[in-house]
Order: sequence, then structure tokens, then C-alpha cells
Amino acid sequence: MLDLKSFDLPAHWASALINGDVSGLDPRDHWQLNQFTQWMVKKFGSCHAVDCSEQSNFKRWHEAARFGALACDVLEFTFDVTKRAEVTA
Repeated sequence: MLDLKSFDLPAHWASALINGDVSGLDPRDHWQLNQFTQWMVKKFGSCHAVDCSEQSNFKRWHEAARFGALACDVLEFTFDVTKRAEVTA
């Protein structure tokens, strides 16, 4: 069974989170996204976005604010945080 978590994150992160394309991010956005990714990996063991909403909303407070992202249009991103079985040799 999948364990899914949703977060409101900057809409301009969509290409990076969904397609792995960071070419549209400036250095500050790239740093903030890296901080979020590191937090996700530490908290959930992965950072794999599987979907995002199509309609954006402007928000001051969103899950990326703790990493320095300012008020912006956000999308709701859904991540697969299902615990994976560890493979031992």
C-alpha cells in the first residue's frame, strides 16, 4: 500500500520535482529545493514527487517557507513516502 504525503510548494519547482529539470531555477531557488529535498530524504527516506495539482494558489505560508522560499504561487505536490524494504546481502 502506498503512503502518500502532500505539500504546498512553489509552483516554479514543478519541472524540477516532477521531471528532474532544474534548468529553470536560479541559484537561490536551486539551493532552497536542495534543502527541501534533503529534509524529505531525512524525514521520509526519499523525495519522489508523483503528482501535482493543476491550479496554483498564492500563499505566504507553505512548506518551503522554512527553507527561505518567499510568498509565491504554490501547487499541491504529492510524494510517495512508502517505506521500502531494505535489501541485505
